[in-house]
Amino acid sequence: MAFTSLDSRLRQVVFKLGGEKHQRFISLYLAWKGVVGELLAERSHPIRIDHNTLFVGVENSAWMQELILLKPKIMKQYKALFHEELQDMVFIIKSKGKKKK
Repeated sequence: MAFTSLDSRLRQVVFKLGGEKHQRFISLYLAWKGVVGELLAERSHPIRIDHNTLFVGVENSAWMQELILLKPKIMKQYKALFHEELQDMVFIIKSKGKKKK
C-alpha cells in the first residue's frame, strides 16, 4: 500500500474544493513564500488575481513600500515559477485575517 504525505493530500483537497477556476490563485497562495521570500510572506499575502493583475494584502505602509521596490523582482520570480507574466501588481494595506474589535 502506497502512502502519500498529508501535505500532498491536503493540497489535493484544496484544489478540488477551489475548482478549476481558482487553481491559479490557489497555486500562487501556496507558493507565496517561494515568490517573495519568507520575511515578506509573513507580512503579505495574495488576495486575488484579476485580469492578470495580482492584488496583494500588506501588513502596513512600510512593508508596502518594500514590496513596491521589489515589484520587478517579484514579477520575474512569479514568471519563473508559473511560466506566465503578470500585467501588474496592486498592493493594499490589509491584515491577514486578523479582525480588529
